[in-house]
Amino acid sequence: MDQTAPIKQQSADGVLTCGAIEEAVLRRTDWRSKSTRQGYEALVVQLKGYADGDFAEREVDEEFCRGFTNYLLANVKPTSARSYLEKLRTLTRQMKKRGEIATLPQVELRTLMPPRESAQKVYLTRDELRAMQEAPCPAESTKQAFLFSCYTGLLKGEVQDLKWDAIRLNGNGLELMRTVEHSGEQVRVPIVEPAREILESAERAYGSLPEGEQDERVFHLLSGITINDHIRRWAQAAGVAKHINYMTSRHTFAIMALRAGVDLYVLARWCGYSNVAAAQGYADLVGRNVRSDSELLEAAFA
Repeated sequence: MDQTAPIKQQSADGVLTCGAIEEAVLRRTDWRSKSTRQGYEALVVQLKGYADGDFAEREVDEEFCRGFTNYLLANVKPTSARSYLEKLRTLTRQMKKRGEIATLPQVELRTLMPPRESAQKVYLTRDELRAMQEAPCPAESTKQAFLFSCYTGLLKGEVQDLKWDAIRLNGNGLELMRTVEHSGEQVRVPIVEPAREILESAERAYGSLPEGEQDERVFHLLSGITINDHIRRWAQAAGVAKHINYMTSRHTFAIMALRAGVDLYVLARWCGYSNVAAAQGYADLVGRNVRSDSELLEAAFA
């Protein structure tokens, strides 16, 4: 698709509108990764939430940007609000460079961004994880996928794309095949008993689907914003007094594995990292790292 073609929702004088932003996201084909594309699609969802029914022709001017910032801060974490505003700033500058809009909003979006927060890895303790298992969740698909990620370290996008052929059987039981960043190397992650039970349930649900809906995916999830809302309400029902999101599942897996005795290098590979430094923050939280043994991981969730 021609990346420089005029945008349909652009007005004659090149005014930036919400519709033009959506069109720019939908027509782009050169995303660096699927997660990058999903991030900009999530921005469009947030813009629609703020603009409501007046979306397509709503002008993105200074007043809009200030109101949108307040809307984000009232509905998402400050770090997420900053991320959305950074995406909006990047996208609109690209549109201006390509001649798709004549001018940018008068306000500098960087001045509206909340300050960066120090990265905090929020994770569930064993008791909190058990409480989440027992508590009701607004959607069973959200619950099963999140818990599966707690036991395997998969990110939300990876869970959404997980297919049955990535689940393998070897002499020691089930394994999950995942890809290391950059290198593309395939790594085997042991699947512990609670995760195996989730797979059994998912397999039964998959078998009951009409043939036309069996697309080889293990989990069929709702939108990202809906999932995060479900997780928040689910945690409240479980009595977990932490601000958690889907990334909490990755942190939970890493912390539990290290505390069980899994080596940091092995954990980094299980998480799909290309180097051990990416997992060092987990070791700093635990304070130690020792030998690798998949049976130790099994014991962590026993």
